[in-house]
Amino acid sequence: MTEEYIKTVAVHMDNLNTHPHCSHGPTLLFSRGSDNKKFYSCSAHRDRKKCSFFVWENQIESIGQKFMEQYERDLFVTKMMRYKLQSRYDHIKNLTPEERCFCQKCGELFSKTQQDLHSDHCEMLVENINDLKLSHPSQLFRPLQESKSESQYFFTENTIEMLIKMFRSVGTTNIICIGAPTIHERILCDVPEMNSVLLDIDHRYLQFYDTNHFRWFNMYNCHVLEECDTEFVLEDILTQGDSTAVFIDPPFGGRLEPLAYTLEKFDQIRKKNNKSILSKFLVLPYFMERFVVNCLPGMSMIDYKIDYINHKKFNSSGRSNGSPIRIFTNVDQSKISLPVEENYRFCDECNRWVCSENVHCYKCNSCTSKNGRKYIHCNLCKRCVKRTWKHCKECNKCCLIEHACKRFPIKGKMKDRSYKKHIVKGKNHDQNLNKYDVMD
Repeated sequence: MTEEYIKTVAVHMDNLNTHPHCSHGPTLLFSRGSDNKKFYSCSAHRDRKKCSFFVWENQIESIGQKFMEQYERDLFVTKMMRYKLQSRYDHIKNLTPEERCFCQKCGELFSKTQQDLHSDHCEMLVENINDLKLSHPSQLFRPLQESKSESQYFFTENTIEMLIKMFRSVGTTNIICIGAPTIHERILCDVPEMNSVLLDIDHRYLQFYDTNHFRWFNMYNCHVLEECDTEFVLEDILTQGDSTAVFIDPPFGGRLEPLAYTLEKFDQIRKKNNKSILSKFLVLPYFMERFVVNCLPGMSMIDYKIDYINHKKFNSSGRSNGSPIRIFTNVDQSKISLPVEENYRFCDECNRWVCSENVHCYKCNSCTSKNGRKYIHCNLCKRCVKRTWKHCKECNKCCLIEHACKRFPIKGKMKDRSYKKHIVKGKNHDQNLNKYDVMD
């Protein structure tokens, strides 16, 4: 897929309720090319092998209902309603650990008496499941690392501990975890003063939680993928109390516009029910800051490096400057303390916690570093830049020392092209992130 093609793709979030549905809920309307031709495609999957729905906008009426009906719901949910799943879970929970099994190939929890049904998957069977693992299903699953929309990398223990402390420090008692199962598991098992509900597109969690603690959910169209009224379910989740926060760990290759749409829907539900402003926490790479702020005004970046336990690049040992993943929030950062033992300090001038390497610049009146390295101030640009950059007279700005002068003559295009390079070559969770040196 060429850069020129990607640059011209836009997503239109108006009137989503009128869009045709695929098995993942309302599709998104995209446009591409100079002729601005529009088409509907799956909101959750860009890979046609995962969801093949694709219809040009002007063909909707001519295609007809028969075409739409081929996109049925997942057979796992169609064959087994939630009450049956819960009944089976209760049965297995009452068994001894030796009698419990989980097939990573089928993604199914079952008793040892049914092991013959999975005889071809012996190498992918998990046996002797104790109560701890049963209450932490993410430890049983085989992570979906190959997917462009369901990539699963789980937080390290230090990161989980810091996040729980963060929720406590801002007085949160209700957490909505979107795509963050390890945070959900920790809260349910070890944090009795908080309540958590997991919203995730991974249907395997249906087997482990009741409707009060899990909903099969698509974050890119704000749709519950179950036989229920989405608005009614979300209203019930979002109005549990005033001190409610939403924590989102999305696949980094997804568009920000649909996420902004979902958060806006959440805010509308809260406002309708006279609830306070929803606290938001969004996990994304630091180099997407400008796009986050553009799509979600009021969000700022916390200078904390998020580590994933099963990703060789997104952790403290994977890169010399640590993980490039950060948290964006609408919460006052002076309320959020960061661990001193992990090399963080409080900046009195900024009134927030920052990484120790992030030196305060009195000319910018801010701790300006984004990537874990010390920045230097350029008097000509009147801002701090990365130490690997130098001011170029021809470009009239700071750039990498080796660069093609005036390659990005228009500032907006520079942003767009840099963003696309990161998203396409540097991120989905499952892809290599060493291509973002253009930003370093």
